[in-house]
Amino acid sequence: MKEDSSDIMIIGAGPAGLSAAIYARRQGLTTTVFGDMPGGNLYMIKKVSNYPGFNGGVPGMQLGSFIFSQAQSEGANLTMTNIERIEKCGSSFTVVDTNGARHTSPAAIIATGGTPKRLGVENADLEGIHSCAMCDGPLYRGKEATLAVVGSGDRGGHLCLLLSGIGRKIILLDKGATLKMNAALQTAVAGLGNVEILLSTEVLAYTGEKDIDGVQVSTDGGPTKKVAVDAVFLAAGWKPNTAMIHLPLEKTPQGYLKTNEKLMTSCEGLYAAGDVRDSDVKQILTSCSDGARAAVYAAEWLQGRK
Repeated sequence: MKEDSSDIMIIGAGPAGLSAAIYARRQGLTTTVFGDMPGGNLYMIKKVSNYPGFNGGVPGMQLGSFIFSQAQSEGANLTMTNIERIEKCGSSFTVVDTNGARHTSPAAIIATGGTPKRLGVENADLEGIHSCAMCDGPLYRGKEATLAVVGSGDRGGHLCLLLSGIGRKIILLDKGATLKMNAALQTAVAGLGNVEILLSTEVLAYTGEKDIDGVQVSTDGGPTKKVAVDAVFLAAGWKPNTAMIHLPLEKTPQGYLKTNEKLMTSCEGLYAAGDVRDSDVKQILTSCSDGARAAVYAAEWLQGRK
């Protein structure tokens, strides 16, 4: 089996991982990055309006491409592959990628982000249940569709903004009593003429044969009723991507990686950055900050071992 080695491996090609790559290279570290989507989940966002330097906003996919290109210009080895697993052998971390190649390094950064949660309700395998509006929203263009968005955080707000130009009607559902998205998004969503907001409303089941035709909901714990929809787009939270980690790490009950003040996990030499880490604010900007800090601290730790 082919084997490559570097000073540091970074698992994840989103804002955290790519920022870590930029800063690792500027610390003089040979750097290998895994991840097949430049910018990670940024491709799901039509326009990022709260990232410094882009007055008026920037398409998420474009922002991801910009950061990816910068990491590449700094000299990071961007493999464009994912990994099957990461484990530790002696004093080195070992990664096996999806091409079967083995890579080793004395330090590593986990920046794998998260995956949108699926609802654990009846008929969850029906066709027409989506997570990415940029990817799947166009399927409903020109069909006078009624589209449901489940979840009222920032992601739910972005989904409403994008889908409002596609569907005839958008129904935003959230089991909470108030909207969770930021004030700017609330104002933007309120200005859309085809969005209906149903709060204190919980999705209990999906309905349909092969394709979804509605959701069974209950408002304020009241009787169940069916809301007819042509598709559902989920924004009901995230779960951290940690399945590839074959190491006994300390995690929160939700599965997020615990770190110390220098972003090192409970495994010496292994750092975590971005949405996979136990942190109180999960934004693109804070993920970039995490990545930069993790790389600087990792370089510091590697220097101390010499």
